[in-house]
Amino acid sequence: MDAAWSAGESPVVGVVGEADTSDAVEIDADLESVFAASDADVTAVDGGLEDVLAAEPSMVVAAGEATLSAVARADSDVPVLPVGPVSGIESVDRDHLPDALAAVLDGRALCRERAVLGVSLESAGNDKTETATRVRALFDVTLITDEPARISEYGVRDRGTSVATFRADGVVAATPAGSHGYASAVDAPHLSRAVDAVAVAPIGPFVTQTRRWVLPTDELTFTVEREACDVALVVDGRSIGSVTVDSRVTVSPAASLSTLVVPDERLAASE
Repeated sequence: MDAAWSAGESPVVGVVGEADTSDAVEIDADLESVFAASDADVTAVDGGLEDVLAAEPSMVVAAGEATLSAVARADSDVPVLPVGPVSGIESVDRDHLPDALAAVLDGRALCRERAVLGVSLESAGNDKTETATRVRALFDVTLITDEPARISEYGVRDRGTSVATFRADGVVAATPAGSHGYASAVDAPHLSRAVDAVAVAPIGPFVTQTRRWVLPTDELTFTVEREACDVALVVDGRSIGSVTVDSRVTVSPAASLSTLVVPDERLAASE
């Protein structure tokens, strides 16, 4: 659901972005005038995300998809204004940032919650002792062979019940936001942000007429039933580890990310 959001008096704005990219945010004269008009402080422009969040900002301006994903991994409850191209999430074009930020600080923004998944890679070693790696995903979770065109066999289970077993290059599970990104290239269903589910699709299936699924996020498990080569777990574009026949990847609801949106009619009010 959407809710009105207010920065309050003397807000602190954190700014983070992907350095040396077209999405990087520099504090120019236009932005400085916005901060001055709203009696706002800006923090840690040149610092990393950890520095920004340590300053306890009222909101964060996040430039680029990778930065937005990093904010989600940080498990922060600070609302975020996305800048630049972001799959499946409303964002602000860099050229329009001053007007959008002015509207946000003036109390004309809406706050929207985005699903964040908890992802656990659980592996058994030679001594049968299990270890687990836990991360968070804002967009997608992918199991994929390290070598192109090397097919492995994957299993998908929902609350302990088998959904499917298939041979493919990999499998992807995407949040509603992620279903509009990479997952759409393998014909995963597009999901509304109102749906509490993930879109699951094989990548390069051996059988062309393979099903795609919309599945609940509680107790969803992915396994490698047979491996032709190493299988990597990739979460929001980051390689997390290797998945073997003795491993399993579980996906479950973890939290949400609050993003700030300025509808056109509210943005027009500032012009």
